[in-house]
Amino acid sequence: MQYPTAKNSLNQQARPLVQTKRLKNHDRILYVNGLFSPPKTQESTVGLAKESEEWRSLFTMVLIAGFGAVMLMISVIGNYGIMATNRLEAHEQKLVQKLESMELEKVLMAEEVDALKTNPAYIELIARKQLGLVRSGELIFFLPESIESIP
Repeated sequence: MQYPTAKNSLNQQARPLVQTKRLKNHDRILYVNGLFSPPKTQESTVGLAKESEEWRSLFTMVLIAGFGAVMLMISVIGNYGIMATNRLEAHEQKLVQKLESMELEKVLMAEEVDALKTNPAYIELIARKQLGLVRSGELIFFLPESIESIP
């Protein structure tokens, strides 16, 4: 049962304001929760669900792209990346060349040692070249190194 009330007392009561028509720039207004929010309608809840799904998919794509970028950087720059592998291959190539030259030098030195042990003509050649020895009866002529060096 309703109690009888006067029209004046109903008009004096505070009523919450209800927005009856939509704002013209509805999409440009920033609504801050707690201060002002638009009236809830069914299409706005569907729109919010769709928008949150779009944001979630965008976040997922950005996360996957970021992970891919990090993995790409690691594969190029990292300790086992392309650049490090190229550096190691170049270093290996230098070491292989150095090893080959040292093996050739070892063979030449072994031949020289063998010649010094067995070949008297080679010993004489080394003695003349490095020590300046001569046989008895040979004449020695000292020549200037070059004509251009004389002033």
